Amino acid sequence: MSARRFTPPTDPELLALLAREGRAMAVREVIRLLGVPADQRPALRKRMRALAEEGKLVRMRARFALPASLSIVRGLFRGHRSGIGFVIPGEDGEEKKGADILIGRARTRGALDGDTVAARVEKVQPDGRREGSVLDVIERGRAAIVGRFMAEGRRAWVEPQEERLPHLFYVTPSGRGEARQGEWVEAEITRYPAHGQDPQCRVLRSFGYPEDPAAEQKLIIAKWGLAEEFPRAALAEAEGCRPPAEDGPLGPGEEDLRALEAFTIDPRTARDRDDAVSIARLPGGGWRLGVHIADVGSSVPEGSAMDAEAARRGNSVYFPDRALPMLPPRVTGEVCSLAAGAARRTLSAFLDFDAQGLRRGVRFTFGRIRSRASLTYEGAGAVLDEGVEAEPGEREAAVRLEGPLRGLWDLAAKLHARRMAEGSLDFDLPEAFVLLDHKGDPLAIQRSPRNRAHRLIEECMLAANRAVAEYLGAAGGAAVYRVHEPPQLEKLQALRLVLTRLGLPVPAAEDLLQPGRLQRVLDAVRGREPERYVNLIALRSMKLARYASAPALHFGLGFDRYTHFTSPIRRYADLLVHRRLARLLRGDRRKPDARAFARHCEEISGRERAAEGAEREMVDFHKALYMKGRIGERFAGHVSGVTAFGLFVELEESFVEGMCPLEWLADDYYVFLPEEFALLGRRTGKRFRLGDPVTVRVEGVDLARRQVSFRLLAGGTHEAAPGEEGARRLAGTFGMRRPQREKRPAQEGRARGKRRPRTEAPPRKRRPGRQRKRR
Repeated sequence: MSARRFTPPTDPELLALLAREGRAMAVREVIRLLGVPADQRPALRKRMRALAEEGKLVRMRARFALPASLSIVRGLFRGHRSGIGFVIPGEDGEEKKGADILIGRARTRGALDGDTVAARVEKVQPDGRREGSVLDVIERGRAAIVGRFMAEGRRAWVEPQEERLPHLFYVTPSGRGEARQGEWVEAEITRYPAHGQDPQCRVLRSFGYPEDPAAEQKLIIAKWGLAEEFPRAALAEAEGCRPPAEDGPLGPGEEDLRALEAFTIDPRTARDRDDAVSIARLPGGGWRLGVHIADVGSSVPEGSAMDAEAARRGNSVYFPDRALPMLPPRVTGEVCSLAAGAARRTLSAFLDFDAQGLRRGVRFTFGRIRSRASLTYEGAGAVLDEGVEAEPGEREAAVRLEGPLRGLWDLAAKLHARRMAEGSLDFDLPEAFVLLDHKGDPLAIQRSPRNRAHRLIEECMLAANRAVAEYLGAAGGAAVYRVHEPPQLEKLQALRLVLTRLGLPVPAAEDLLQPGRLQRVLDAVRGREPERYVNLIALRSMKLARYASAPALHFGLGFDRYTHFTSPIRRYADLLVHRRLARLLRGDRRKPDARAFARHCEEISGRERAAEGAEREMVDFHKALYMKGRIGERFAGHVSGVTAFGLFVELEESFVEGMCPLEWLADDYYVFLPEEFALLGRRTGKRFRLGDPVTVRVEGVDLARRQVSFRLLAGGTHEAAPGEEGARRLAGTFGMRRPQREKRPAQEGRARGKRRPRTEAPPRKRRPGRQRKRR
């Protein structure tokens, strides 16, 4: 009688076995319970490892378990310069209050910032905070680091530029390359940190020395995973692209729109112009708005080398002195750019509005336009706004289109009023603009200009994006949408508490989620002393917007559906929307691959965050460099952040943000009030809160960390001191900080906090046998 043939267990059967056991099991135990023959055991081990990589199982050394059976959480590990870390649960690492897990220094299991890990919850504090340990690193988040190369004798190491990486990465003699002492370098990680061994790396390339803007820019590009050069295949495809002939025949389904009085409005430095607008009056006092977007999809076929590179980049990145485009410059600056007087292909949206700004109709079409003019925001703004300065040529070009400009502004004002009435939020916080000299050094940090021309274009683009989102949603199937979830109820409750203490009439936290309710609160303080404070704390309660494959609410705009359609030259999300819309216009009603769209949305959301991080860091470096020559000078500013370790202050004129350490506030014992975003003096009753005006002196600059140190000279508001009992209650709730001995300000080449000075060699480890015994 022949032996019965063994049937390998399926994934559900393996998971069911572990669920029944309710504990961690070694592979040999699974083999014994299932009776797996010897020739099938390697395949079983491989399958269980694969299930662990997928997150369905958790591996603890040689054992496997279901996450639910051990209070195990899969999430994103976020490091801290002190060596501790936090695990943010979820696939995308989206933070939820009270859900993150504190990981002690000795319990990180070699995890680095950005790694996907499995962590076990081991302790829950009375206030809901969770503590635990990392059980396994499921996926490494980085293969390389950037930092300063340091050497002493035979030893060499790289000190990471990121504070979230508290390790020194040692470099073997063969891995030094051409790196020189103190240079910024990029290094490949050859050994990750683990119990009993330090991480190691190999230098890949050097960028130059700190303080050099060119070297700093190269460092930032590498740090955030950006790309400078295009692959040869993509450049070759771009060279083969041709714009349509000026009087050539129209393509299938293409509408001749060259007679329209369409034009573009862009910044002075713009090289790529991907959106044009037109306006026409309708009978009864309404308007027909035309929004004409460059048809990038006709030049960048799906699956091409240019398409693959655009997907990898996700979007264009803008630095103060240059841009890293998503597509090759020939496509963005020539073939698809809506240059004045040139015929170009577009995807056009025609939106009909009545006299009150209510949309009554919409039509999408492939078009061919010829832009009448390339206006600047300054030129168009000079026509619409008194007091806006513009170059003579800019103003003259805009004057010739004064009629359409004023018609667009009339419509934009109606659209804005209706949008605000429907629940959009308007924080109206200024942004910084870095002015550089011919060497790339900062000359000034100024407020980014914003006039009626900016608001006009903004309203036109919002209207077009919203109309496209509603059209795609009605067609069904996956697409790319821009979603913004409502804030968490806990954050709204904290916001309501602060506003109530200011004497403002505020509805219940649940009611603040209703359209328009939060904006009414912001309107109530407009022009009053606490306006900046209220705007800042309201902004901090918001979640980040992201891309999703299914339509959902955009809380900040108050739109049920919203997408990005108007910038396909610089955002891959918009290019995906164009392709989906183009298929529908051609009659293709097949539902797209939902998983592919979900994957695209996750990837481009990540690339967007990386681009924003790189742009912000580059501006922060220029701000720090600008302040280096102003150490000792006094400036007016306002409190832009409050923490348990000090105040962040933003200067009024230059928008530079710096830190006032709590140790330097030696006039009192200060209590941190997190729910009020404030510090309160125990003895004097002096309070510092978001938005409060202050006067500071520049004490130091750390260019490597893009940090500026301020000393507080004046500011804060006084109220009745909390008294001994009140101080004890506050201290027990929020933590009391005592004034400490003053520390040296941040200086170039020297890190703040507990990190080792950059020029100091790492300590040698003692051998266990040479340590003195304790008695």
